[in-house]
Amino acid sequence: MLQALHAEWQKAHRRHDLVLCFGFAVITYLWLGSTAPTGADERANAYSALFYAVPIINTILLPVMMAALASRLWDVEEKGCTAKLLYTLQSRRSLFLGKAVFGFGEVALMVILEAAVIVVLGRTQGYTEAFPAGQFAYLNTCTLAVSTMLYFSELLLALWFRNPLPAVCTGIVGALLGLFSAFMPPAAGYFVPWGYYVPLCSYEVKVWDQAAHTVTYGTRPFNWELLTFTVGLAVFLFGVCWRVMRNKEV
Repeated sequence: MLQALHAEWQKAHRRHDLVLCFGFAVITYLWLGSTAPTGADERANAYSALFYAVPIINTILLPVMMAALASRLWDVEEKGCTAKLLYTLQSRRSLFLGKAVFGFGEVALMVILEAAVIVVLGRTQGYTEAFPAGQFAYLNTCTLAVSTMLYFSELLLALWFRNPLPAVCTGIVGALLGLFSAFMPPAAGYFVPWGYYVPLCSYEVKVWDQAAHTVTYGTRPFNWELLTFTVGLAVFLFGVCWRVMRNKEV
């Protein structure tokens, strides 16, 4: 297992996967930083506004990022036609687990970097609202669960097709559908897995004062049912990916 992870690390180093992960963090920082609160009233509920905005940004960016990671993870084997050679050097189980665990590690890294961006923004922008540790942990858990589910769905497409375009195109279309579902009735979001970041969000707009241009945010109960379904779907897709790789002809 360690040898498989080491091999995946060497491949990722040549693919510059870390650039993609840190690039996501930079984009998130610049995006959220551009909407930084300016007045005392805005800084008083800045974390609420931030935790409301992050799921929407994730809906736009992460489906594409997951598609890019998953397609690149299997792209080396397809382009070099090395899958048959690899199966003579290591078992299919070892190869799959190496890719699954390493890919999950990259997803977790992106979530950790995003969490760090939230903390840095709170410190540098002078947020006066008390830091909601419970909401912070829930947000990161949801982001990790949805991103992992999307990662294995895109890895499944990468295994099915020799061309990475289906996975990438699915990620792009999924991001658009997820963003569209965010502005539909809440029930619509349950039918668009790429946009699960939004229905899992625990913040909502309570009052919008158009004259004063101020927003009051409130919280809603954690959506444990959808989170559990998302984790279950991720596990199911993990199993399907393994079955496809196990039966894949080379």
